[in-house]
Amino acid sequence: MAKHWDSDAFWRHYTDLISGSNLGSMAGYPQHGNTCRLLHSVAVAYYSCRLAALLGGRFHMRDMARGALFHDYFFYDAQDGDPAHKKHWSRHPDIAWRNAAKELELTGIEADIIRTHMFPLTPRPPKYREGAVVTLVDKGCSVYEFFKRKRPYPKLAGRV
Repeated sequence: MAKHWDSDAFWRHYTDLISGSNLGSMAGYPQHGNTCRLLHSVAVAYYSCRLAALLGGRFHMRDMARGALFHDYFFYDAQDGDPAHKKHWSRHPDIAWRNAAKELELTGIEADIIRTHMFPLTPRPPKYREGAVVTLVDKGCSVYEFFKRKRPYPKLAGRV
């Protein structure tokens, strides 16, 4: 359990995951307007870890970062109007969880983050404090991306 925010450790985890999974392919899918899904996921992970450090409690930072990076790990454009994507918002957490579990050995915290990040729009609440933080940050990032249509997260975008 880590108490301190370590930005360098976050970027090392990110680099390892990009090279060992299909995470990088999410750059090809839009999310909340003009943001790509990869940048959205990186922002959620990065700011979840920053918020947890500010809260001052003990958090499993690595698990939180990994769960947040894979919380929207699905490979289709949910904004394309395809009827097959109806009710996407309620189905995609389990789709993302199954996709991530095929490529990674997920901890209980990571799986919980992925499967519960849409609470309260889905009935299952997070079991862990890491999941609660990611759920809140995901909502904040989504609203920000919706209104900031051009170049959200310029500092993060340069590293993605």
